[in-house]
Amino acid sequence: MTRPKRFQKVGALLLVAGLAALLLGIGSVWAQTLKVSQPNQQLYPEPNFASTPMGPAPQGAEVKVIEQSGDWYQVEYQGKKGWLHRQAVAESKPGKMGLPGLLTGGPVKEAKGDEVALAGKGFTAETESGFRQKNPSLNFAQVDQIEGFGVDSAKLQAFIKEGGLNP
Repeated sequence: MTRPKRFQKVGALLLVAGLAALLLGIGSVWAQTLKVSQPNQQLYPEPNFASTPMGPAPQGAEVKVIEQSGDWYQVEYQGKKGWLHRQAVAESKPGKMGLPGLLTGGPVKEAKGDEVALAGKGFTAETESGFRQKNPSLNFAQVDQIEGFGVDSAKLQAFIKEGGLNP
């Protein structure tokens, strides 16, 4: 006995809806957890450094990813939902070895976040060493001191607001 086309369409829709619900359910079970790898990180209410921080996400904290928007992750940490920049976390793909590891048979030394940022700008530890050798009279202690300066989040927010800056 054949069923009317109307019942076939309803059955197909129910099948698709069921598969979608199953996949969404599996997605929530497989939610990605990341570890904060950089010190002094903050959760933000919006994916924007200019928004007022909601609270700290200390180095070593594990955060549950809710969604990703560009370079930002919306995460849940200690019952709070907020945004964390991708540079605050180290993404790792367990069980996946890159080409260098396959060639050498061992682990590959990972670069630190600041090394990656400097390399992206074309400035690495080797570049700095070469620059120091070519310019021995420059005072690199002052550069190191300036690199160590921090900016208070509240003062930064006040500066942005007072200056009428668009984040």
